[in-house]
Amino acid sequence: MSILLHYVNAVFEQKPNTPEMIKLKQDMLLNMEKHYTTLLAENFTEQEALARVLAEYGQIEDYLGKETYFIEELTSEEHILNWSKSEVEEFKTHRSRFSLAIALGVSLILFAPALSLFVQELSSYLPLLSSLQSNQLILVSLIPLFILISTAVGLFIIFGIKEQSFGVEGKIILLDPSTRSNLMQEMNEFKHSFAKGITTGVLFCFAGLIFLLFPLILFESERFWPLIFLLSFVSAGVFLLVFFGITHSTYNKILSIGDYTPQRVASERMTTKVANIIFPLAAGIYVISGLLFNTWSPGWMIFPILGISFGIFAAIAENSNLFFPKK
Repeated sequence: MSILLHYVNAVFEQKPNTPEMIKLKQDMLLNMEKHYTTLLAENFTEQEALARVLAEYGQIEDYLGKETYFIEELTSEEHILNWSKSEVEEFKTHRSRFSLAIALGVSLILFAPALSLFVQELSSYLPLLSSLQSNQLILVSLIPLFILISTAVGLFIIFGIKEQSFGVEGKIILLDPSTRSNLMQEMNEFKHSFAKGITTGVLFCFAGLIFLLFPLILFESERFWPLIFLLSFVSAGVFLLVFFGITHSTYNKILSIGDYTPQRVASERMTTKVANIIFPLAAGIYVISGLLFNTWSPGWMIFPILGISFGIFAAIAENSNLFFPKK
């Protein structure tokens, strides 16, 4: 019965809390439970009864305008996790560290080129660096870049392995009513902080663009300071966006709502795989191109262009049936 309740709650999750909708939800659950009980009395197994009930009522989502939950995702035991309160708390503790680590790793990758350029800008004021030739200075400035990127990759690997150990990817998590209710209350209380964090992150990104554009418009200079400010502000903004985004997604993941329906989980797997390939590749292209052709100044454009392009790709993937077609 808990699976049926979870299914109905997911169907009506984003719907207005009107009397008509509440009545429709209650009627749907009541009819599904009656049909399920009838099938059990006819000697169907629990899994067979669930499959038949969900197959019969599976088209209600089209009427309500919600993406379909696939029957095999709900009826197969290997796709269901029954968590206790202690298991939920353990996962939440991990995700708080995970969100911090991933946000820090992403911001370090964005800040690494800024630090490299910062070393070059300060070279004339530092006795140890002012005596170096141009190529030598570039090589020295790459040291902090590689250190930061290596640190970020290490964070991704360590916390990615820890995330996989929970085995929640592509799973539906079932909770007891008390734990679920408390978690819903926590999520509602977090919404204010989430909105402030996302807004602040966006403002940091806009501030970076302002620091880039104004000096370029007002002054003709080949110095890297506008770019350094841009990458610094954007890295801070992206840190906030990723940190609060992952924290918010933790509630959706445990409750199996929002972005953690089967379709969204499939698209998330696809975008993660793409990100793991293109972002390290972009950093490698930037470094190699700079070393061979001295394209450090225009080459940095690969990062904002790639970020915008990947954002568009992720948005298309999350709202498309391309990776998870309906049956």
